[in-house]
Amino acid sequence: MQRVAGILIALLIVAYVAAIFIPFAPDEQRPGTRLAGELVDAAEVDWSFMTEQTKIWVETKTWYFIPHSVTTVSWVTDGELYVPCGYCDSKRWPKNVDRDPDVRLKIGDKLYERRAVRITDPGEARPLLHASGLHDMDGIAVFRTDPR
Repeated sequence: MQRVAGILIALLIVAYVAAIFIPFAPDEQRPGTRLAGELVDAAEVDWSFMTEQTKIWVETKTWYFIPHSVTTVSWVTDGELYVPCGYCDSKRWPKNVDRDPDVRLKIGDKLYERRAVRITDPGEARPLLHASGLHDMDGIAVFRTDPR
C-alpha cells in the first residue's frame, strides 16, 4: 500500500512540474497553461498589423506557479492594444492580473511580454469599448497592455 501511495505522489509531482513547463494552449472556452511561440523582444510594438478585433491568447501567472491562459479578443485604439473581459468577477485570469499584472500575449505565432492595466475610469473605458464595437459596459472590464 505504501508503494502505491509513493507512486501516486510521484505521478502527481511529475504532472505538476509538467503543467508548469509544458505548453498547453487554450481553446475557446477551455483555458490552457503556458503559451508557446516566438518571443518578440521589443518594448514598443507597432500594432498596425492587427485587424479591427483580433483573437489573441493571454497568459497570466497564478499563485500556484502553473501559468493560466485564455482565449479572448483585442483591438487597437490610438496605437494601444486593449483586451476586454466580460464578467470579470467570475473569471480567474483578471484576478491573476490583479495580483501580478505581467502577462504574455500570443498573437499568431508570436509572444509579447506586456503589463495589463485595468481601465477603472468609466469615462475612459466607455469610448474604448465603443471603438471596439462593444456598446454595453455592464460586466465588461478593459485592460490596456503596456510595455513592461
